Amino acid sequence: MQQEEFHGYLLASRGKRLLASLTEGIIYMFVMIGIFLLFGKSFGYYWNRDLQLIDIPVSAITGLVVGAIFYPLFSGNLGHRIFDLKVISSETGMEVNKAPEGAIRELLKYVLGYLLIPVIWLLWDDKKQNLYDKLSKTLVVENN
Repeated sequence: MQQEEFHGYLLASRGKRLLASLTEGIIYMFVMIGIFLLFGKSFGYYWNRDLQLIDIPVSAITGLVVGAIFYPLFSGNLGHRIFDLKVISSETGMEVNKAPEGAIRELLKYVLGYLLIPVIWLLWDDKKQNLYDKLSKTLVVENN
């Protein structure tokens, strides 16, 4: 199976993107558990709580902050950095490394993640893009 190239970069594989996303999620889960413990809540409270409406705006704010911090540093999020991936513009091929661009992409990712379909879109997409990648006009590629 031949890997596709865009703007001189190889597209990241679906598997590598999944591993990057899972790794990032696990790291953030431990951070959130630490925050809950810091405020006197138990691990069981964190693990057994139901989704609440307030979780969506909290996810939006978290996405904005994470994107604004990590994109200028890594041209992607923490999972991308760990797996040597980066995010580029699908139109120009330039790295997405400005705080506002990263903040918007991560906001879309975190909020659309509640709907599931936008996150698994890459399973059938020819450019291996999730719906939030399409909306933000980005590609996830191997870091050359």
